[in-house]
Amino acid sequence: MRQPKVVIIGAGVVGASLADEITQRGWTDVTVLDRGPLFATGGSTSHAPGLVFQTNASKTMTEFAAYTVEKFSSLGAFNAVGGLEVATTPERWTDLHRKSGWARSWG
Repeated sequence: MRQPKVVIIGAGVVGASLADEITQRGWTDVTVLDRGPLFATGGSTSHAPGLVFQTNASKTMTEFAAYTVEKFSSLGAFNAVGGLEVATTPERWTDLHRKSGWARSWG
């Protein structure tokens, strides 16, 4: 019996994306494990399918989020639902302006 070279724990967005990436780069003997039927495992993917925050202070993390949305959309495995953030305090309003600036800066 062959042993996997790579074992990825979690079959949600991150685990599945990692498995897809490394197999596209030629890795073989990759196993992805999860603790139960998908979307009943308690992971974060099942709690907010299609909702990926794509604005971050880090340009790299912003690009990673956009790449993730593009990858899963191309696989037909992502339903972008969008979201709405509401400011109820002056501090939160300032934070939303900051995020808007990041979004414009990062394209």
